[in-house]
Amino acid sequence: MKIVWVGRQQVDLHSPADCARASPAALQAFVRLCAAWGVPASEARTLLGRIAPEEFARLCANPATAVLAASVLKRISCLLSIWRELSLLYGPTVADEWVRLPNTHPMFSRVTPLTYMLIGGAQALMNVQRLLVRRRRAAAEQPPPLPNAQPPSG
Repeated sequence: MKIVWVGRQQVDLHSPADCARASPAALQAFVRLCAAWGVPASEARTLLGRIAPEEFARLCANPATAVLAASVLKRISCLLSIWRELSLLYGPTVADEWVRLPNTHPMFSRVTPLTYMLIGGAQALMNVQRLLVRRRRAAAEQPPPLPNAQPPSG
């Protein structure tokens, strides 16, 4: 059993019924994410696993009846998780811009996170997701800043 989160629902990727049930909402969320990130259709198709232009057009034309492959749902789940982690770390505005910003982390090899994900496929999506989860967990473990202490008067 392979369970992933797609939005707020858990999906068993080995269950065709689960995949069919989750596909419309997943596709709609993916389209909104691409709009927020400024990702054109050609790059969106690459993020989904290099699907054909005709198939992508068909899916986008009628997302309510779309049934996505488990591999596509897994990629969408990963991308939505990336956006969620970015939102928790930096807020929604930066979450929308971060993938196109220069990044000095060695994983990106002097390319933007979006370029890295486009070149690296599913493994790159998971690498970015893990990086952001680790950053968020590290930020949550930071002790709160000390209040400005006033010296005792005396």
